[in-house]
Amino acid sequence: MDRQKELQEIEERQLTSVMNKTKWGELRRAVANTFLFEPPYQIKYVLEDTPDPEFLSKTAYESGDWDDGFPYPTSSIEWIRLRPKVLVYKGAIVEPDICDMTDELISILTKERIPFIQDNEMIQIFGYVRDTGIFEPKLDA
Repeated sequence: MDRQKELQEIEERQLTSVMNKTKWGELRRAVANTFLFEPPYQIKYVLEDTPDPEFLSKTAYESGDWDDGFPYPTSSIEWIRLRPKVLVYKGAIVEPDICDMTDELISILTKERIPFIQDNEMIQIFGYVRDTGIFEPKLDA
């Protein structure tokens, strides 16, 4: 990827960096070392219009590759969405188990001071944002 184009896009869209290489590395290591089934993720790069993969299944049964497959350079990541629930298949006629990693993921993100938002069944981690107010707790009226 062309870093100069990325920096121009970041400036034009008035984005603010909220992550760095160290924090992305801490997140990758913590997830890879904590979970037997790593949460699948969808990633959006600064210069791309659509995330990869384009859709993140609500019934994901494949774990994400948080060790060798984690994207580099991390400076290109606009955001990552995580599906913290994974279906674990045990056989053709047996219903799959649901491995829910939500609490453990939130614990890791909080411990590592990684800004995130939780929306329904997704956790979204940002590399860049336009408004850091999205991380403020929502007060009920």
